Amino acid sequence: MKWSVRQKLVLIIAISLGGGGPLCAEEVASPQAAPVNNFLMPKMEEIIRSSMKVIKEDEGVVSMTPPGNHSFAQGTQMLFFRKKGSRLEMIATGKVLTEETDVKTHQFQIKVELDKDTIIKYPIEGDYAAPLADPTASNEANKKDENDYLLPEEPPIAKPNNRPGYLEAGAGLLYGQLATTTSTVANDAKASSAYRFKNIHFAYFSELVPFGVELDSHAGNFPTSTFYSKIVASNESVSILGIHYRFEPILNKKLEFVAKVNSLSDQFTTDNKDENLLSTKVSGMGLGLRLNFNLEKPNWKPQKGESFLALQAITAEAIYYPMITATDTLVSRGTDSGGSTGMQVRVSSTLLAYLPFIPLLKRWVFQGSYGFRSYNLKFSGPTVPENVLSPVPILQGTHATEKESDLRFFFGVRFDDPLKSLFDSGKKKP
Repeated sequence: MKWSVRQKLVLIIAISLGGGGPLCAEEVASPQAAPVNNFLMPKMEEIIRSSMKVIKEDEGVVSMTPPGNHSFAQGTQMLFFRKKGSRLEMIATGKVLTEETDVKTHQFQIKVELDKDTIIKYPIEGDYAAPLADPTASNEANKKDENDYLLPEEPPIAKPNNRPGYLEAGAGLLYGQLATTTSTVANDAKASSAYRFKNIHFAYFSELVPFGVELDSHAGNFPTSTFYSKIVASNESVSILGIHYRFEPILNKKLEFVAKVNSLSDQFTTDNKDENLLSTKVSGMGLGLRLNFNLEKPNWKPQKGESFLALQAITAEAIYYPMITATDTLVSRGTDSGGSTGMQVRVSSTLLAYLPFIPLLKRWVFQGSYGFRSYNLKFSGPTVPENVLSPVPILQGTHATEKESDLRFFFGVRFDDPLKSLFDSGKKKP
């Protein structure tokens, strides 16, 4: 009779359970005698020859290279075991999660998620795995395994989440410059060749739902002077809050599209009293798209022997503000700013460092980016000059453009999704 791999594995399990000990090809009668079980030994060797070898294990997900690039249906059950001399030791079971091609080795691999309730030992490189189903039919997702009577029917596993969640927070520096063009003298002194602000960054992306939130804020003293080259104290404070929706990644789970809705608040204040430099508040809502090319997953950590540093992602985004509001304080270019728009563009690269010897704060993030934010401002309605007798009146219907470009460096810490961890801990059996 021809036995399937599944039947052979179940036979070994039954023999091991019947003997009350580990999976053995030897029945040790005494320290002096260890006769080989001639029936069981060939079956074990055959199983090993037809099994897959474990490449690595990462946070409960095991990578393996199937023979002949064989494809396995999602949810196919796998049994992991370790060979110790003439013994086979069962260590865990799991289900096929997904399959992909390794970007470094170009090898076709399958990913198996371990069943946490069955883990005796975590699989390591060199361990073995075999499907608990007919492997010749495993790529037919709707075909019922002819040996299903050996194991109870189980519901299909949930669709794997290809968008790992994380929380990160930190601070950095912003090196920028501002250029302004106006149709009149009003606010034409608002410009700077160089300034440096502190930048604060916070982001949270959920693993349970495809939404995320991100906050970028910077503020500092702005180097400004009036028409008469008099240095005046000025300050700028910018805060941008973004709500993200992450789509399923494509191109081997590397390219991720993210839809964004941004809320902008830009407050510029100055001690200057004339029309050459104005205190202005700009606010608005924007829509845009971000592209993440993830070289590594956001929750990456190195395998044994790998570097503790990895280039995790390269990102580009563009945001358009179809309607922004600009309001001057005291001296004013008008009472209405209808038709004003804005634009924001940024490219960045993210480097991760994983330091396992630091408690809690193991994953650190370094990010460098370059971008700009520009406004096209249009004013209408009555203007307010410096004073009633001002020799330079502010005309109605003026327009202006402002473009702030900057180079940013960010350093912070990144955690796994805390809500996902809390959710998982709540599902664990006592």
